[in-house]
Amino acid sequence: MIQNDLIIADIGFGEYQEVLELQRQLNSARNDGVIPDVLIAVSHPHVYTMGIHKNADEILDPDLKVFQVERGGSATYHGPGQIVIYFMINLRDRSMNIRDLIIMIEGAVSRTLKHYGISSEGRLHGETGVWAGNRKICSVGLAINGFSTLHGIALNVNTDMARFQAIKPCGMTSDIMTSLERETGHSQDEKAVKTILIKNLSDSLGVRKPLTLNSIEELREILMGNGL
Repeated sequence: MIQNDLIIADIGFGEYQEVLELQRQLNSARNDGVIPDVLIAVSHPHVYTMGIHKNADEILDPDLKVFQVERGGSATYHGPGQIVIYFMINLRDRSMNIRDLIIMIEGAVSRTLKHYGISSEGRLHGETGVWAGNRKICSVGLAINGFSTLHGIALNVNTDMARFQAIKPCGMTSDIMTSLERETGHSQDEKAVKTILIKNLSDSLGVRKPLTLNSIEELREILMGNGL
């Protein structure tokens, strides 16, 4: 096993299906104990996904291609201008449950938003995610397979908010969604936001010795190096 307590992979722009398959491989490897916990930071091309609480009424465009996945929640959108973080975290090794992890993640997102002068709060149950006032700025949807998680969060930074109009995000009207750009009144440096967010997440996880990767190929090499 790699002698680090966390792999942080900032892989840039990645196709949803490709990254989804990689998450599942990493989740399996984490359950087997051959790799440490992993965070993947990525932005996707335009894509819509539906979690386990699927509801066909949430898809307003009948021609929309939607990925059915195993995460919590229902309909959501991913696309350029949005920072997505995926979590392959072994809950047993960290002596925590999924609720603990979600609260930790939402706290890290709120601290990131505070850096930009935005007051926010994390919510659970029907309004899961991070909210700036009465608008949702960050979606949260995780899954557990074995003792480890997959899927994660989507923070709207400079997101095209009109893309949410094709769905009812998590069963709500599209105008409930907001972004860092909308809340601050101007576009933001996505790389800078991502750096702050990853640092806050790492601190919350108590990371001492992270391994930082910068491409999806490097992640694949780690899996191959462990015979996976």
